[in-house]
Amino acid sequence: MCGWSAWARADAPRDEGSAPTDAPAAPAADAGAPTDEPATDEPATEPGKHHKHHEHDAAAAVDGDPSAPPLEKPHKKKKKKHGHLDFGGRVLIRGAAVKEKTAPDTVAQGTINSARVKAEYRWHDLRAEVEVELAGKPRLKNAFAQLRLADGATKVDLRAGNFKMPFSAIQLTSIWSLPMADRGLLDNILVRRLQVAGRAVGAMATIAHGGPWSPELRAGVFQGTDDGGTPLAAPARDRFGMDGVVRLTVEPTHGLTIGAAGSARVGELLEVPATVSRGYAGELDATLDVDAGPGHLTVWLEGMVGTSWLVAGSDPTHRRATFAEGRGIAGWRLGGAKHGKRFYELYGVFGALDPDATIQHDAAIEATGGVTLGAWDAWRVQLELERWQVASNAPIGIVELGIGPTTSTTALIQLGARL
Repeated sequence: MCGWSAWARADAPRDEGSAPTDAPAAPAADAGAPTDEPATDEPATEPGKHHKHHEHDAAAAVDGDPSAPPLEKPHKKKKKKHGHLDFGGRVLIRGAAVKEKTAPDTVAQGTINSARVKAEYRWHDLRAEVEVELAGKPRLKNAFAQLRLADGATKVDLRAGNFKMPFSAIQLTSIWSLPMADRGLLDNILVRRLQVAGRAVGAMATIAHGGPWSPELRAGVFQGTDDGGTPLAAPARDRFGMDGVVRLTVEPTHGLTIGAAGSARVGELLEVPATVSRGYAGELDATLDVDAGPGHLTVWLEGMVGTSWLVAGSDPTHRRATFAEGRGIAGWRLGGAKHGKRFYELYGVFGALDPDATIQHDAAIEATGGVTLGAWDAWRVQLELERWQVASNAPIGIVELGIGPTTSTTALIQLGARL
């Protein structure tokens, strides 16, 4: 049977790439999901009506007629085992005023920032999920199947399809669980331009142990793409166009998760002649989720270093750059934690990325602050101010393919609703 269910945990940020718990959580009280009813192969008899031969047999048995056939045993209802299918979604509507440094006027625009639908199926050790973004051109986000291979003290899961690579705790956390209105400038660079995080087609194994520190290891192989997002078809010397990613997390104390990840990836710039390039990256991150005074504090911190094929300058021999990134997000919330309960949240984001250690004045910096009013896991209204600064020597297309670097200030209001 089908039921509406929450897309993420209501009491803590969700790691979208994590393995499921032992059993799917029960639907919330307002979800309205009916329980599965046992089915039977026999047609139901209308109320108040009986089969005549049953009445005759019953009467004969009562009268002691030895020739009467024995009473028929009632058929046992056969339960048909079905999985559980959940649906969910979200809508984000935004109005924004943007002032670019090089533009004479401030421009304003209203947009549907996100309109996403999701279906998730669970049956015994199987989990499958399909998620589609409908805002703008429809795009497939998640489409994977996951099988639990071991379910003891150590849990082992195998996942294949299109999903997030296990790199960066911030990227792995749903935007609905992050406090800000969108993922921001640095996330766009890391995912779309440097290709160190985000979604890709691949396969991943997860091993999670329930002992002290709750260690969890994820390792996967993912399809690499060129600068335009087209999957690479490469020979063995270029790793068959595949990226390898591994991530380890531990929880040394309640509310604190520490993670480390590494990746070896391939890519290709849209230039002639086309050449497959290799890159490497490593990162450390920490997530804190604790009570603080009368409210609740959530903090994400990460530091990253790696190599990329996105270079600046005109030197034709300069084919590989070393980049470094640091980012922090903090939100302090008063209220919430239960579905529909009102809450207020103050939040801030600051991050910087140096795309090439050999080039000066090429950094990308973001600073964001805002306030949120909402009903927990149901709706929220956000007022936000963003400052994105991209230095003049940054590589062409560092933010968007083929577009030069720019600096902008944005004021926005966004309404979000959870289905």
